[in-house]
Amino acid sequence: MLPVKIELPDHFLDEEERCGYTVPSTIKKVWAVNLDLLHEFQRVCDQYHLQYYAAAGTLLGAVRHQGFIPWDDDIDVVMFREDYDKLVSIGHQAFQPPYCFQTTNMSDDFFRGHAQLRNSETTAIMKSQMESGYPYNQGIFMDIFVFDGIPEDKISAWMQFKRLFIYKKILANKASRSHENLKGKILHSSLEFLDKIGVDYQKMFEHYDNLARKMSAKETMYVAALEYRVPPRYIFKVSNYEKAVELPFEFISIRAPQNYDSVLKAQYGDYLKPVQGNSDHGDVLFDPERPYTEYIHP
Repeated sequence: MLPVKIELPDHFLDEEERCGYTVPSTIKKVWAVNLDLLHEFQRVCDQYHLQYYAAAGTLLGAVRHQGFIPWDDDIDVVMFREDYDKLVSIGHQAFQPPYCFQTTNMSDDFFRGHAQLRNSETTAIMKSQMESGYPYNQGIFMDIFVFDGIPEDKISAWMQFKRLFIYKKILANKASRSHENLKGKILHSSLEFLDKIGVDYQKMFEHYDNLARKMSAKETMYVAALEYRVPPRYIFKVSNYEKAVELPFEFISIRAPQNYDSVLKAQYGDYLKPVQGNSDHGDVLFDPERPYTEYIHP
């Protein structure tokens, strides 16, 4: 039995073919959990008057497929910093079990750079980390990214991106707890040195976070999800997000920027032509019917 509150249409979980790609029932169950997460996320956004937009592959799927890209397995949304911070301030109280609102906490060796909403009664664990026994919630998730303003001056923007990249590299690998498996002697040695001198990684994350939020979207023409990926393919005009529209997404709807055509062309080029790809989460073990705690081996 799937741990979802949303009502699924008849036969939604059946295997089907889309764009010549077979979507198995196992993935349809993951989709169902994702849609339930989105429905709960929308409820909280409506309650607290927060704006969000479909992003990345989810936006592409909404426009081109009226739902998931057939080979995708999650939902991505983005919020401007002001609304994102409000969500972070109320998220842990607003979302009740089985939902879990998750943000970075380096003291728990958890680093994403963006928020996630998870279903605690499901599983989404990286196969390479099965034996690590990470204590944080590893249920099926949707990603919640944040838009910050970036300088219009290319040199200033590049300097900001470079610093963010270095911070993120250190924090992400520190959180992995796997120095011995790191690729690159320089990074390995750098982390060992930082550990030896007693670097406060929570403070480092705060510096990283402050650098990302340095400029408001109201001060510039451009935004990017700086705590997710470094541009240039992820730079967007603020004007594209001045209004929102509702688009069909499977059997519910999702909010999107009114100028979604400009957003998708900037990110994907000829986005209406399907190009079969792989999910970004190919290394993840999904189980929509068992909690992640049954897979963790401390």
